[in-house]
Amino acid sequence: MREGDTCQFFGPRRSRDLAGLKAPVVLFGDETSFGIAAALRNNLQAGGALHMFEATDVTESRQALEAIGLGEARLIARSVGDDHLTTVEAEMLRLAANGAQFILTGKASSIQRISRALKAAGVASSRIKAKAYWAPGKTGLD
Repeated sequence: MREGDTCQFFGPRRSRDLAGLKAPVVLFGDETSFGIAAALRNNLQAGGALHMFEATDVTESRQALEAIGLGEARLIARSVGDDHLTTVEAEMLRLAANGAQFILTGKASSIQRISRALKAAGVASSRIKAKAYWAPGKTGLD
């Protein structure tokens, strides 16, 4: 592939079943989560979902999201030491108070941190679905 080439998303795989989700739904992930975000947009029974992504290149990610009709997604620039996740945690906790369900995808350590914060705030495990797509130095993730 070259810059500017069109591509096609596939998924989600059976490991991430979106059936039965009802709004409000919050999807947190990264660039590897754009495909599931597109699938989620077409799968919810009631209303839409809020998409929040950590991104290495916010401008490039914004262009990709706009191309697939997800231009309203919130993008948060990755920072050294994952300090940006403090912002994500605060937003997730605010949304949890409104009864949201959460889908956490992407980088394993980011998912673990957000999941721990939600559970510490009393969010039931039944409201959190998580699937790591990658971790630094690991292979064989979905």
